[in-house]
Amino acid sequence: MTESRQPRSLVTGLVRGAAMWAIPILILSAVVLTWLYRTTTYRIFDDPLDSAVTSLIASVDVNDNGVVALSREPLDPRYQRALSGRYWLIGQVGEKARAPLLPLAASRSLYGESLTLDPPVLRELKSNMGEAVRASTQGVDTGETLRIVARQVILPGTDQPVIVLAGADKRAATRDIQRFALTAIGLMTALCLALIFAVFTQVRVGLSPLFTLRNKVADIREGKAAQVEGIYPPEIAPLAQELNSLIIHNKNIVERARTHVGNLAHALKTPLAVLQNEAQGGKTTPSKLVTRQTEIMRQQVDHHLRRARAAARGQAIGVTTPLEEVIEPPTRTLPRIYRDKDLLIDVESEPSLVFRGAKRDLEDMVGNLMDNAAKWTKSDIRLRAKTDEERPDMIRITIEDNGAGLDPREYEEALKRGARLDEATPGSGLGLAIVDDLARAYKGLIHLSRSDMGGLQADLILPKVGTS
Repeated sequence: MTESRQPRSLVTGLVRGAAMWAIPILILSAVVLTWLYRTTTYRIFDDPLDSAVTSLIASVDVNDNGVVALSREPLDPRYQRALSGRYWLIGQVGEKARAPLLPLAASRSLYGESLTLDPPVLRELKSNMGEAVRASTQGVDTGETLRIVARQVILPGTDQPVIVLAGADKRAATRDIQRFALTAIGLMTALCLALIFAVFTQVRVGLSPLFTLRNKVADIREGKAAQVEGIYPPEIAPLAQELNSLIIHNKNIVERARTHVGNLAHALKTPLAVLQNEAQGGKTTPSKLVTRQTEIMRQQVDHHLRRARAAARGQAIGVTTPLEEVIEPPTRTLPRIYRDKDLLIDVESEPSLVFRGAKRDLEDMVGNLMDNAAKWTKSDIRLRAKTDEERPDMIRITIEDNGAGLDPREYEEALKRGARLDEATPGSGLGLAIVDDLARAYKGLIHLSRSDMGGLQADLILPKVGTS
């Protein structure tokens, strides 16, 4: 068997769809912005270094002894201050691939130290003679990382190429780039969240007519309204109209069913009454037998007609019944019927309880339970009606008596059609069965148990009309 999948919320789907394209785009935007900022920062950072290298090449001179001299050094005072983070160097490549350059001339800021270039940088300088090469290398101070601009040239009077470079500590620039990256990520994250929230809000606002329509349909189901009312957008208005048409169609079907049930009742009850009258006129044994059988037939017809009406009403829309209207009549009539018992009926009901169903069906259920309690009680009957604690959408009607009660093994048997656990007591045995059938038709139930009064306790659970 395949498991049924829970349908995805429309709001969730739309928001998720917006997030699926918004998040990658915003992440890409943060990456591109950071790259552009980094490129711009290093270009601005490299310009003074490139100028220093050009100035050095223009001012360098080699005397007859091969000594490199400068006619003019770069003007930046940081080149004169030891370990200032700003350096220049004119040197030759050593014998080892990663050996420091052999300095021919250097800034005072190097403090007698030299710089090392990685082999890939050296190869790039060699292959691009005279062109500026930008790279990074380790500085002379601890933890110092330099951004350098270097050129490999051949000076006048020499046949060996030399490397002219200028470098600066790039840690400050790196920190700026990192701060920008974090800021960009933070802004893009905030923008993404704001965009998702905006999409969610827009979807909720756009779908609000559907939520309103859902609430209107719920009101109809609970009997608070007869039709879907209100003004809806052109996209939703046809749906509301179709729902109203469906409701009208449903009511027409229920009315026709009730009419047919009534006609059936009259058609069956009339011949049964004739048979019963004729049988009562005779005094022979067959007449008594016919009387008994016609009475049983009448009871069976009543039983099945109630079931048919309950089945039709259980599907009806907007049919409700206040509980007080049904509870009050039996409390007045039963003491008169059972005068010999001097009945005392204690009623306690939660105010404003409304049954979601037909009044006649509720009267049949409560009436049968009250009559059964009055029939078997010694003197006291107690009725309690309240909202069910386990299911707030249901009413719990509890009817108890102080009679002999039933054995727990007899509870199920008592709900069966035609069951009579005491043949000496008049009745057809249909009372509790009718209640059970009607309760099931409304997706409720009846539960029998022992009352703390000593007799039978019947708990009738039925659908309730919700409160706004």
